[in-house]
Amino acid sequence: MDVSCELPQNSFKFENADQKTINSHRKGVSCVKFSPNGQFIASSSADKLIKIWNLAGKLEGTLIGHRLEVSEVSWNSASQFLVSASDDTSVRIWDLASKTCVKVLLGHQDYAFCCCFNSKTTLVVSGSFDESIKIWDVSEGTCLKTLIGHSGAVTAVHFSRDGTLVISCSYDGKYCVWDVFSGCCLKSISASQQSHLPISHATMSPNGKFLLLSTLDSILTLWDYKIGQGRILKTYQGHLNKDYCVISCFSTVNGKWVISGSEDNHLYIWELNSCQTVGKLRGHTQPVLSCDAHPSDQVIVSGSLDKSIKLWRWSSVEPGTL
Repeated sequence: MDVSCELPQNSFKFENADQKTINSHRKGVSCVKFSPNGQFIASSSADKLIKIWNLAGKLEGTLIGHRLEVSEVSWNSASQFLVSASDDTSVRIWDLASKTCVKVLLGHQDYAFCCCFNSKTTLVVSGSFDESIKIWDVSEGTCLKTLIGHSGAVTAVHFSRDGTLVISCSYDGKYCVWDVFSGCCLKSISASQQSHLPISHATMSPNGKFLLLSTLDSILTLWDYKIGQGRILKTYQGHLNKDYCVISCFSTVNGKWVISGSEDNHLYIWELNSCQTVGKLRGHTQPVLSCDAHPSDQVIVSGSLDKSIKLWRWSSVEPGTL
């Protein structure tokens, strides 16, 4: 993923995207994620449930076990397991074949808010409102390290592609880069010139080189997090994000796009390099908290406080006709 200022060769009629609505959760949808193999969607909700869907919108299974709201779900690289984080303070690992919980990871002292696997599915990292980050051994279900350094709720955690680093962000306005093996914080970087402006979410670029940060001033910034104390490469604006932890994502299918939910009930799409707004998808009736892009097809999934999940499909059009 380069970050040159070239405009895309193909344009898309995002505004005319077909949409399919899935209504099944009883409360707001907090997170939606495509499986890496592109065959399924996982959704989590304030109704304590995790649901698995196929691309036609048919329910394939419901994962029951959390006692309070589920904030995030993440797939492993082989699309065989899910990890979830909940307000009940637990992190759970689920086997998709049996639709059962195979590990309950306990140790956070407040809401478990974010989680993900490393690429080998040997480790899980989680972040919590207790301001800590924990690295867990998947096979044993034990905590290997607790990373302390943030002074606010941890809102996103990611492993680097090679698994040697953890990147975290927090309501304290900083993102941190940690060494997995030593547990040391290698750098702590303020994301905004405004002191302590909360970071509501962070998304790693597909190539692992960049970090997309959402801050509660309705701005998305693309960072080169590896260079020195970090450098802002691009800025994306137009959406509304003042109150919620709104999840954004990248799409690299027939172009390079940045996509984000918004508190004005819409889904926003920008061209990665030009930072131009190229789409605003309307259909939800309450804030859109989460979105994800299919790994190989022109499909976006979104989840909203209106309890619905929407699947959006679009087609290519000639340049200049967007």
